[in-house]
Amino acid sequence: MSKYKYLFKLIIIGDSYVGKSCLLQLFLHDQPRQEHEATVGIEFGIKDINISGSIIRLSLWDTAGQETFRSLIRAYYRSAIGVLLCYDCCSMQSFNGVEQWVQEVNNNSNENVVIALVCNKIDLQERQVSSIQGRQYAVDHGFLYAEVSALKGLGVQQLFRDIALEIIKRINTSMIDLGKHQQGIVIGQSNLSPSKQIITLEQEETQQQKNKKKKSCC
Repeated sequence: MSKYKYLFKLIIIGDSYVGKSCLLQLFLHDQPRQEHEATVGIEFGIKDINISGSIIRLSLWDTAGQETFRSLIRAYYRSAIGVLLCYDCCSMQSFNGVEQWVQEVNNNSNENVVIALVCNKIDLQERQVSSIQGRQYAVDHGFLYAEVSALKGLGVQQLFRDIALEIIKRINTSMIDLGKHQQGIVIGQSNLSPSKQIITLEQEETQQQKNKKKKSCC
């Protein structure tokens, strides 16, 4: 089992059918997803990448886009250091929905979260949202920007590398102070299986409740 320098928790959000699950599948397994049913609740994956000789482990949470699951998804924002906000370049409706997702992130995530605006399905011809529109929105909001095809694999691996690099950059420049803030970041654990290294949201909340009880009873 390889040792990792950092583990980053990332959440993938956006409207239904913009290709979030396909994006995760392609990144994890280097092959497109064959089934295209809408995600129900939350799906999870994990992968190590090598950046400048250091292993960075990405813990990835793929969320449902339906309004029904919004309240469930909100609980996951605060434990993520990175957000991949996806839209379909062939659907202006999905791009118009980006603003609502941004509000969700702003209202529920931690202040140090890194956001990447992801334009998916660039392999298709029926484009409704131009590169200029997407890139300008990202620039105006201080987001990373990427254009990908989760079906063809275009830009997918680089997208995840870029968001990891941005998080590392902010750690190295003290924009993210690990002495004060470690939400969504685990430092240098090793010699355990990935399933044992990942602390789920429920485990974190249980531990927080235990800590509160200890403080209140002493």
